[in-house]
Amino acid sequence: MTSNKTLRTDRRTYTKSLAAIGLGAAVAAAGGSYYYYSSKRRGEAAETEKPSTLRVRAWGGGWAEGLKEGVIQPFTEKYGIKVELDYTEDNVLQAKLREIIPAGGEPPVDVNWTTTTNAMREALWGFSSPIMEEDLTHLDELHEAAYPERIEGIEGLPYINVYSYTYSLAYDTEKVPEKPESWRILWEPEYRRSVAMYDDGIGFFAVLAKLSGAKIPDDMEPAWKLLRELKPNIAFVGEDPDLTQGFVERQVALECTIPTNALEARRAGAPVAWTVPEEGVTMENDAMYVPRNLPRNRDYWAKKFIDMAISPEGQSKWCEYLGCPPVNRNAEIPDYMRGDPAFPTSKEDYDKMLIIPYKILVEHEKDWFAKFEEIMG
Repeated sequence: MTSNKTLRTDRRTYTKSLAAIGLGAAVAAAGGSYYYYSSKRRGEAAETEKPSTLRVRAWGGGWAEGLKEGVIQPFTEKYGIKVELDYTEDNVLQAKLREIIPAGGEPPVDVNWTTTTNAMREALWGFSSPIMEEDLTHLDELHEAAYPERIEGIEGLPYINVYSYTYSLAYDTEKVPEKPESWRILWEPEYRRSVAMYDDGIGFFAVLAKLSGAKIPDDMEPAWKLLRELKPNIAFVGEDPDLTQGFVERQVALECTIPTNALEARRAGAPVAWTVPEEGVTMENDAMYVPRNLPRNRDYWAKKFIDMAISPEGQSKWCEYLGCPPVNRNAEIPDYMRGDPAFPTSKEDYDKMLIIPYKILVEHEKDWFAKFEEIMG
């Protein structure tokens, strides 16, 4: 099995956040409304002629291997439809869809597996074929985190969030012998040049807003002021491999990172743990959707593929391979995830997550990335 470090490195550039504040401001601004379906169905969608293959956009490396093992193999065994993976980068495919779909052309993929921020952006452009309750058989088994925010004028679901991951507070247990209770430990003078995080600030904006009282998205200045005060304690900013090595080489004491990186450092012999501080942590998702303008039979079977991806069977194997918490309540939870809110799998865990609606992220996050880089530059 490919290591989780390899998994995350293969697509780190494209995981841009499902942030969160817990202050209520952003949620209120977006209406806080989500799609919920009753368990009463109108009947199953009528089966159509099977295509010989489906085309699914994917990340490469371990991400593709996990999809093959957990979803593609059981899908092909059940329906006899082969699946071809398209490794076009998220943003390159997005540019193609902007040309093809408005012109009425057929998209190059049947299923787009992408970040939820991209899925929301493309849904707002009207690129997704709505998923109705009769299209999927596992909707009633999903955690709330699987459901997208409501988009005015769209019936059904524009996409499905297929798993979660968090940006937690990881720490060197020899340099920080007691588990930190608050993110405020990052600002303590004793940790000068001992803190690391992502080079665009991903996963940290919600924390800054929570600590500073910033109002997302209208007044972020308190967050930027707090970030400037943190700068003397920053040892480096980087990508996933850098954050793992930061612990392995004992360069840092504290990081804002995904637990996978801390786990990789621990496997390499570093004394590392992670926690969800009292303020909470940012949680993100990746998503799947079916693009518009497909022939009817391809649209139908593409949604069947997504149904397999959110099934207990698919989620159990796929999410364990990726090291990401599943969104199906009936999926098997790996032992190392149980009881750890850094791997949210229950309502109690989700209550500790900080969430900025994706519609706000679509509009503002690129500016936040630029501001973070300006301050840290």
